[in-house]
Amino acid sequence: MKFTSFYNTYGKGLSLFVMMGLGFLFPQVNKISFMIQYLLMVMLFFSFLNIRFNAKMLSGGVVLVLLANVGIALAGYWVFAGSNLTLALVAFITAIAPTAISSPVMIDFVQGKVAYVVAALVLTNLSSAVIVPLILPTLVGADLAISIWDLLSSSVMVMFIPLLLAQLVRLLPQAGQDVIQKGKRFTFPIWLVNLFIISAKAANFILYENTGSMRIVLDIALISLVLCAVNFAVGARIGGKEYWREASQALGQKNLSFVIWIALTYINPLVAMGPMFYILYHHIYNSWMIYQFEKQRIQVIA
Repeated sequence: MKFTSFYNTYGKGLSLFVMMGLGFLFPQVNKISFMIQYLLMVMLFFSFLNIRFNAKMLSGGVVLVLLANVGIALAGYWVFAGSNLTLALVAFITAIAPTAISSPVMIDFVQGKVAYVVAALVLTNLSSAVIVPLILPTLVGADLAISIWDLLSSSVMVMFIPLLLAQLVRLLPQAGQDVIQKGKRFTFPIWLVNLFIISAKAANFILYENTGSMRIVLDIALISLVLCAVNFAVGARIGGKEYWREASQALGQKNLSFVIWIALTYINPLVAMGPMFYILYHHIYNSWMIYQFEKQRIQVIA
């Protein structure tokens, strides 16, 4: 297997695990955690560059992905709300995360229908910027007071400023657009840096601020695993025979930077552990999916 093929199949997933590990080894990096939202905005800007809005983006299947995303998040919260508020918030924050920025790339790699996932990416990310600030303050309870306006204004800034700037790029001469498009190559390295900082902040919380037990960390890991399996399965069901891979990715692979930032900024780092475990799980699943695709392709060629 050529190096590039190996890297595309395994390297990116492994590099994510390496950066998470380094973050836990250097918890002092949490001092620059204010950079998380700005790095997220840069990633979103490059992801929005090629997005074109049209009526087809609101097809029934894509709308169902959005409804399932919100429904699973609320159901997860309801399961734990009566017994443990922290676990309830973990379930909600983890499940409410919108479609991942990298989902279209993943679907393109397995030769799926990229347009479907792009539509889900736009719809779920923009909807989450409004839905989460409106719902979350009601869910957090009296112990975790959150201002709707503070959260809404922050999420709107993080999501809509990159979208607006990306659309304004289309007004530039083609040469200028081409130069900016070349910056997309840095999206994955930026995500690695963001993941390093996020992991460091989580490690700092666990080591020096966490008053919870290892049991609750294991509970969070299990909740995240169940949500990951449910999202990919429900997404495949929504997509049917024609779009099962696309809808499964749209619901299962999530923009976890967004919800991790919300958890770290407005709740606490322990809640952010849910999305962090999810990062591990959905990359394991995607690695398996790529492996299956490559194996079938090699069999066809042979």
